[in-house]
Amino acid sequence: MLKIEHLTKVYGDKKAVDDISLTIEDGEIFGFIGHNGAGKSTTLKSTVGILNFDEGKITIDGASVKENPIECKQKIAYIPDNPDLYDYMSGIKYLNFVADVFRVSAYDRLKKIDHYAELFEIKNELAPTYFIIFSWYETKTSLDICMDAFAKANHYG
Repeated sequence: MLKIEHLTKVYGDKKAVDDISLTIEDGEIFGFIGHNGAGKSTTLKSTVGILNFDEGKITIDGASVKENPIECKQKIAYIPDNPDLYDYMSGIKYLNFVADVFRVSAYDRLKKIDHYAELFEIKNELAPTYFIIFSWYETKTSLDICMDAFAKANHYG
């Protein structure tokens, strides 16, 4: 469960996020809709530990994002607007790198990479001979990584 309580983030004299509170239960899908500058990205970046916040508390399965950042990062996945992938890595090397970060066993990673590569129709693009990564591929690969992290957390598949 993700719980945000009284989150506030200030940039200079502007409050980007002003006392937001919400709870998202396991398995729920949640999205932010709003104009530019409404605080959507700031809230997400604070939630995943990329951006420090001024007030409030964010917990993931009871663990504080501020006090236990590594524990929290092992339970979540985040796809930014423009995912940055390592240009020198092939798709399969990148997925193995992420699997190492999330401590996914060799057996499980092969099974999950195969499953999601098939699901997102990127199996051919994961070949070790591909070294140039295009933006559509970055997005699909990031989505594959995110789904793998969710599956690891037993939310899906």
